[in-house]
Amino acid sequence: MHLGKTQQMVRIALFTTLTATGAYIALPLPFTPVPFTLQLFFTLLAGVMLGPRNGAISQIIYLALGIVGVPVFAGGTSGLGVLLGPTGGYLVGFVLGAYVVGDLGIRLRDWRWSAAWRGVIIGMAGLLVIHGFGAWWLASALQISLGRALALGFIPYIIPDTIKCVAALMAAGAVERANPDIWVSPRVD
Repeated sequence: MHLGKTQQMVRIALFTTLTATGAYIALPLPFTPVPFTLQLFFTLLAGVMLGPRNGAISQIIYLALGIVGVPVFAGGTSGLGVLLGPTGGYLVGFVLGAYVVGDLGIRLRDWRWSAAWRGVIIGMAGLLVIHGFGAWWLASALQISLGRALALGFIPYIIPDTIKCVAALMAAGAVERANPDIWVSPRVD
């Protein structure tokens, strides 16, 4: 199905808004500057549902809104300082993660493996991109070792973010089964 520019823009705006909404569901953890949020769920969903280009664009717009002062980052924060701070790598990682998830979804569409295995590969790749970039940035911002940054900003999130990943893929599949013509990205089954 080919979507017009207006339909694409509306879908991009929807996922920009959903990512911002996910930032308001934030649980600060006492041992790390990285809060638990639902942003990652919507970022992965954007990549799967919109494809690589539009999924990444939705996240770029999200970042731009936060940079110019709209309180869309975790806990209602905003500004360039947040992006340049310890958690900024996760925010930038959202752009890369949405692109990777969307791209892999298209590339793996014709694999003979089950949809579940394709989903695991796609989702884990997105998580690794986001958390890898986020941990690297965290290490740099706090001037700590990468191992310490992984302990603060990756390891505590493996289980909850894997659950968010599976939930995003299940949600995408359910939406697409309900209306196969609604999205332009790869089938999730």
